[in-house]
Amino acid sequence: MFNEQETVRTSLCTQCGASNGVNVKFCSSCGHKQTETFNSQTAHNWELLKQTALFYCIYILVCALSSFVDYFKTIGWFLVIEIIIAGTAVIFFAYNWANCKKLLRWPSFSFPKLAAYGAFAMTSALLIHYIANWVNVIVFSRDYYYYSIFADSPGSAYLIIFFTAITPALFEELGFRGYLLQSLLNIADTGQAVFISAFLFAIIHLSFISLFWLIPFALFLGYTRVKENTIWYGVFFHFCFNLTACLFELL
Repeated sequence: MFNEQETVRTSLCTQCGASNGVNVKFCSSCGHKQTETFNSQTAHNWELLKQTALFYCIYILVCALSSFVDYFKTIGWFLVIEIIIAGTAVIFFAYNWANCKKLLRWPSFSFPKLAAYGAFAMTSALLIHYIANWVNVIVFSRDYYYYSIFADSPGSAYLIIFFTAITPALFEELGFRGYLLQSLLNIADTGQAVFISAFLFAIIHLSFISLFWLIPFALFLGYTRVKENTIWYGVFFHFCFNLTACLFELL
């Protein structure tokens, strides 16, 4: 299902100039060894892997501190952590601006399609809510349960919606379906890149029981990003999904 959007990457033969796949060792036209091209691509892929590893290490470290260290479970530290997470997504996206900027376009905007994504997001959140109750666990893990932090704050309902629905939808999509997935698409085929990014996204939530819905959720967002060639449908889907979760907290 990913093949429609997969881009074939090529390089030119160092001897005859014929077009070849980026990882071929010998030209399909003249047979000349493509050592320099191959090594260059390998070095480029290695740099991308190191960048994505650094990005993910920052995310997982910050999420672990906020989840397991009581010292960081205050409003002040919560805001610091949110700034670090948002800043990390923006910095890495901007650093790879040449490859990522196209994702900020909305080439095929469709209001009916947007409404369909929103309706599907809210229906999915509702279904997950009742399935989670059925297995007798907390419905949404740490990322979706902020009421206790903001309970005594003025305008707590607005803060919950902002930090649970708006900021994760924007910055997680920018970071994971924007920077991370785009980088993986340069070093793996489309299906592999979507699956890897989905698994990594699910892990940062540090909730084993939530993997049953987080992985399909991230797979759908990754597929949507590749299919639509923009992050904005995914941002809207993510927002509607999380907003529905917020309403279960507030109503």
